[in-house]
Amino acid sequence: MWIRTSAIALAVALLAGCASSNSNDDFDTSLYAGKPVESLTSAEPPKSEEEALARGDMALANKDIDLALYEYLRSLTFSNAKHKDKTLYTVGKIHQTKPDLVLAERAFKASLQENPDNVGALEELGALYSRSGRTDEGMSYFIKAINADLIRLKLTPDLTQETISTERIAKLEYDSMSPDGAYNGLGVLYDVKGEHELAQSLFVDAIEINNNNLDAIINLGYSYYMSQDYAKAMVYTKAALNRDNDNEKALNNLALVYLSQGQVRQALNVFSRHLSPPEALNNVGYFLILQGKAEQAIPYLQQAIDKNPTYYEVANKNLERALSMVRQGASGSSITIQ
Repeated sequence: MWIRTSAIALAVALLAGCASSNSNDDFDTSLYAGKPVESLTSAEPPKSEEEALARGDMALANKDIDLALYEYLRSLTFSNAKHKDKTLYTVGKIHQTKPDLVLAERAFKASLQENPDNVGALEELGALYSRSGRTDEGMSYFIKAINADLIRLKLTPDLTQETISTERIAKLEYDSMSPDGAYNGLGVLYDVKGEHELAQSLFVDAIEINNNNLDAIINLGYSYYMSQDYAKAMVYTKAALNRDNDNEKALNNLALVYLSQGQVRQALNVFSRHLSPPEALNNVGYFLILQGKAEQAIPYLQQAIDKNPTYYEVANKNLERALSMVRQGASGSSITIQ
């Protein structure tokens, strides 16, 4: 009788051990990169998806990134897990902060396998591919993110690269939860293609969704600069600087607007707010070259060299370029930005 009872108890213990291992230890190691997992925690394994997620949230709040990642991945092992796509999206965002873009991409794609309409994962893949030069894929994912948001709003997801237009964008519906990053990212891609009016419509939507989207405000100002609407470019660029007066991108854009209006001294003052004197002088000369004003660029480049003759090799190269253009009577329109 004792032997039989002991055998049953041993079998139950083994089964319990197997169940614990299967639900909590067999997490997807292909989505983990960090400290050895055995060094992360000595606590009992979580008993549910909710407990694992709560542990992950607490670890993330304490800036223990590896532990947070481990706990989020353990939450995925429960057969009744209900939040897999959102958890995988969070895992992707964690990998972005490391940064480990390979694992971030893998996590976002895994999120889409769980839910093809996860707006956040679609938006992040659009940004990831756009930044890496895969612009066609980036555009595709941004549009998918907007369509997935339309589904969330119970509207028809009918936006495509073939049907997108300024008029179509103006009719899109959105709310404060809509993916302003997708609108902004798509705007950048169309701005690069020279479709400035369409890009501006997308930037406006991004700002209306989230009026704290500083990138969209800066990009809208730059788009107006690119389309030679300098008055609007000035308005939006200064609006960006009112929110962040040290933003280098906005400062550079403001200087470009001043140069385009012939206000060279103001442009130099703006560059000088975040650059050393020789760098600011070189920038003025360089952008004057790009605007076909090589002769006007020469004194600024000479001043840059005078302030730092041994170090400032870039100014020397730009001066040689400007002098060559003046001799040849070149317009400067074919100069390539480095």
